[in-house]
Amino acid sequence: MSANPVAPCSRQSPKADSTRDGSRRCDDWLPRKPRSKQNNAVPAAGFSNEIGCDETRDWTTSSIMTSDSQLKADFEAQGFVLTKGLFSGEQAASACQWLLKQDPNSLRKSWTEAEPGVPLAIYSVIHEESNPIGAIATDQRITSFAGRIMGEPTYIWSSKVNVKAAWCGAVEYYHQDFIYWRDRGYPTDRMLSCMVFLQPHGLANAGLHVIPGSHTSGLLEHEPFINTNGLAKWMIPTSKLDQLYDRSGIHVVEAEPGDALFFHTSLVHGSSHNISPHGRMICLVQMNTASNEPREVPLSAKDFNLRRARREVEEAKRRLDYFSDKLRKQEQSAEITFGAPIPREERM
Repeated sequence: MSANPVAPCSRQSPKADSTRDGSRRCDDWLPRKPRSKQNNAVPAAGFSNEIGCDETRDWTTSSIMTSDSQLKADFEAQGFVLTKGLFSGEQAASACQWLLKQDPNSLRKSWTEAEPGVPLAIYSVIHEESNPIGAIATDQRITSFAGRIMGEPTYIWSSKVNVKAAWCGAVEYYHQDFIYWRDRGYPTDRMLSCMVFLQPHGLANAGLHVIPGSHTSGLLEHEPFINTNGLAKWMIPTSKLDQLYDRSGIHVVEAEPGDALFFHTSLVHGSSHNISPHGRMICLVQMNTASNEPREVPLSAKDFNLRRARREVEEAKRRLDYFSDKLRKQEQSAEITFGAPIPREERM
């Protein structure tokens, strides 16, 4: 672990909210207050038992100087490793500012990459782009560090930027990434992601929540749901989340621009709506190990896309039928057919 651990729950002085021209800075943040109420369950060894972190030990943090054996041990035990300063804060902030200055319409590949109030929520396939964001995604430090963790070479198969914008960035319910990845033909979950933080990241601005050690449970049951944009997604049932929380608690990732979180594809994670005044942008690089050779990727990926699209079409039809009937009933009735009835005091 790091020779000089920091206390990730410590309070620091807040930075300026805006630049001279009034625009939001990429280093906007809010200090967080760790929750004092503790869960009664006995935590796993070395894990904090509360939402937040254990102020007596920075057990989540590594550096590029951490030994390979320690990296592997930490990753195998908790399912993630936070690497401080993999990139400079200046490079991360520069990439963030570059993206914020772009026309969202020129980067958005479809309307599904927008969200209410957020014209560009996802910027995808960034490892194929030649710009400041792509330079981070393709930097060899990511695949090299991932290879040290996994004990074998890794390669990038997908990447994106998630823009959890201030005031209205959307929720991501608890899930395992492998519920999506497996259907592309990958035989095992020997895969991982690298999340490079482009803005300060923590509990105050909907920081990532992870359940330490949950990657050892294998692929868990997930429930299907349709998100705000009508896309078919998966979430872990709350009953199972209760069990995982009782066993291991929850860790909220605290990071600064340039830090990088490497996490296992089966690690249970999620994040809330960002209703804070501070944006939370991350660059996500998704990797596979060389030994985990996928089978029939074109056929597997196409089959996955077809099954997912059918779910989305079925839900779209259900909603169309419901709202068409709702409209028809109101058009044919002189009375209010939905919403609150008109009170006696307001009747003419």
